[in-house]
Amino acid sequence: MNHKPLIFVDLDDTLFQTNRKSAPTDLHKIATTDISGQPLSYMKPKQQIFVNWLFASAEVIPVTARSVEALRRVHLPFQYGAVCSHGGTIIDHQQNIDQDWFNIQQQAVAQFNELLHELPDILLKTAQDLGSIRTWTVEENGLKIYSVAKQNQPETGLFLDQLVEHLPAEVIEHCYIHINGNNLAVIPKFVSKQKAVEFFIEKHDPKGERAILGWGDSLSDAGFLSCCDWFGMPKNSQLDQFLAQNLINDHRQKGFLGHV
Repeated sequence: MNHKPLIFVDLDDTLFQTNRKSAPTDLHKIATTDISGQPLSYMKPKQQIFVNWLFASAEVIPVTARSVEALRRVHLPFQYGAVCSHGGTIIDHQQNIDQDWFNIQQQAVAQFNELLHELPDILLKTAQDLGSIRTWTVEENGLKIYSVAKQNQPETGLFLDQLVEHLPAEVIEHCYIHINGNNLAVIPKFVSKQKAVEFFIEKHDPKGERAILGWGDSLSDAGFLSCCDWFGMPKNSQLDQFLAQNLINDHRQKGFLGHV
C-alpha cells in the first residue's frame, strides 16, 4: 500500500497567477513562461511554501484547463501524470497519453462530431447582435476538445453572459459553459475535470486505500474536488467567495447555521 497522499491540484490562480493579476517582486518565483520563453506567471512567497510542502508530502497531479503543450511551460516538477484540457486529456508519469482515457474520449467525440464542428460558427452567429468575437476549437491528439469565444473589444463592455442566454438548446443540452472575463469556453459534457479525476483514481487507487486531497480556486473545480477525501481553496478565490456568500444567504434565510 502506498501511504503517500494523492493530491489533485488546479494550477492557474491556485498555485500561481499571471503578472497582470499580481505584480512580481524579488520574492516572487517564476512559475510559467509564454511560448517565446518570457516569464508569464509567478508564485508568491506563501504559494512557494505551499508548493514545496505539496511535493515533499504527496504525489501531486495537476488538474488544469491547460493543454499538454501549455503544461510543459509550467516550471514545477510534476512526476505522476496530469489531467489537461479541462479533462479532455490524461497523461501518465512518462508524459504519454493515457490510451484508455483517449479511447473513451474518441468514442464520445465521434458521437457529437457534427456539433463540435459547428460550435465556432454557432457562437459567431449568436453573437452577431451583441458584439464582435473571434472563435476557435481547441484540439489535442487529433480530437476536438472544446470551443472558445473571445471578445475583440472587451473594453466596451462584456456581453458573453448574454451570448449564453441565446445559445441553441442543443448546445445547452450537450455542453457546459465556463466564462472568465472576456473568454468563454463551450465544453462538451463528456470532457470534464471531475470525470477525468474519477477515472484517474479508479485506475491508480482501485481499492480506495489512499488519502486523496484536492485544491482549486474556481467554481469549475468543484466537480473534481468532490472526488477528494479533503479539499481546500485559496483565500478570496472565486470558490471561497461563492461559499462565503452562500453561507451568509443560508443563515439569513433560516436564522441559524446547520441543518435539521
